[in-house]
Amino acid sequence: MPGDTTAGRGQLNRRNLLRIGALAGAGTFVGLPLLGACSVDDGSGSDTGSGSAGEKVIGNGITEKKQLAPFDFNGAAGEKPDLPKRIAWANTSDAEFFLQITRAIESAAGARGLEFITAIANDDSAKNIEQIETFLQRGIAALCIQPLDANAQAPLMKRAIEAGAAVLSLVTPPSTSQVVADQYKVGNAQGLAAAKYITEKLGGQANVVYFNTDTIEVLKARHQGALDGLKTAGPGMKIVSDIQPPAITQDGGFKAMNTILQANPDVNVVVGGDTYCLGALSALQAAGKARPDMYLSGIDGDEQALAEIRKGGAYKASFAFAYPLMGYAWGQFAADWLEGKPIPQVMQFNAIELNSAATIDKYQADMNAVAETWKNSAEYFTMLGSIRYQDREQFINYAA
Repeated sequence: MPGDTTAGRGQLNRRNLLRIGALAGAGTFVGLPLLGACSVDDGSGSDTGSGSAGEKVIGNGITEKKQLAPFDFNGAAGEKPDLPKRIAWANTSDAEFFLQITRAIESAAGARGLEFITAIANDDSAKNIEQIETFLQRGIAALCIQPLDANAQAPLMKRAIEAGAAVLSLVTPPSTSQVVADQYKVGNAQGLAAAKYITEKLGGQANVVYFNTDTIEVLKARHQGALDGLKTAGPGMKIVSDIQPPAITQDGGFKAMNTILQANPDVNVVVGGDTYCLGALSALQAAGKARPDMYLSGIDGDEQALAEIRKGGAYKASFAFAYPLMGYAWGQFAADWLEGKPIPQVMQFNAIELNSAATIDKYQADMNAVAETWKNSAEYFTMLGSIRYQDREQFINYAA
């Protein structure tokens, strides 16, 4: 892989990503319950950048949420930045999931004639900041970034925008284009799917466990959405436990489920993130209580969860997000930015319900062929707003 690549083993993986709300939501990146509040406001907009000829004072951007119009791919182009044809990816982990995003960015960059550089911080915030500084000093047209320490990253992200670069971020501001998820909508879709199964397959009778992640502020909306969806199953649906396990791990889900089963041995529906629910499945299996007519569903499209769904057992669904396609979009938008073209201010994930071998096959095929899937990206993303290099003072400075 070309560029400034470092190695090492990070702690982040697919199971952690949307716990921050990328999805919002996304969504966790360890230590990031602060996303909803983070923005840059220095009063003057006078941060100094890397010395680009296109550097200008940009103020504080858009600091309050606003209704954004649908993005128009055919919007008029404007002034072109005089920047290196180079895109940087400030990665935080070399887990395979993140390397899939890396390969997707690199693929799009190559297709559009951009140099691609990356560095991996191994979940070390100080190292991440140092790597971003290096990118800015070298000169870039676009910075792709995922949150690690959002407060520390934010000033550098603003410097990049002032210097003329596109900042393409997952969840966190300030950014010219921010990838998010409507967490209430994600949770509600999961809850409604569970309610449908309860009504159609369980005669409207269910003892439900919901695993929340309320320590992450933005995921409280997902929690409420799931509860509202579950309630549509009617009065026979009883939530016997609604808790956050002690750790965002499968072991955390396993331990929490073991405790729940002691008081509620007749649980037949479990809903939450894939990591928790996979741990819960292990606990049910260890207790001899896992049955094919149960309903377990998670969020994240975890590979292990998809393998369980294929088996046709208790694990019925996972709601996935198109992260490789996000990476490909970032590479495309970096090239568009250099051409003075507009890019969306917000890319909102559409959660995809994977509940059968057929839906899993399609999703995996699409993620393995992102260049082709990009032609029909509306299935996976809702793109909103519009921003170009020349009007980059309209950057998003709130968690969209």
